[in-house]
Amino acid sequence: MSAQFSPLPSALRLPARFAAPKLDLSWIARVWRAYQTRRQLSELDAHLLRDIGMTRLDAELEAARKPWDLQGG
Repeated sequence: MSAQFSPLPSALRLPARFAAPKLDLSWIARVWRAYQTRRQLSELDAHLLRDIGMTRLDAELEAARKPWDLQGG
């Protein structure tokens, strides 16, 4: 049986419910990807936009969305 070393005495340690929340890196990656693809979309010319079935207005509206706005619409 091995004991874990803690720099604080047990009376000074906080319960697990007060621990810092875990950072969801997958959410950060999705936000970064949305930022990148929306920026790239805003740089496409009319020919490429037509190829993907979008108008310039569609592209501008999509590019103007906030990166954390990951829902469609």
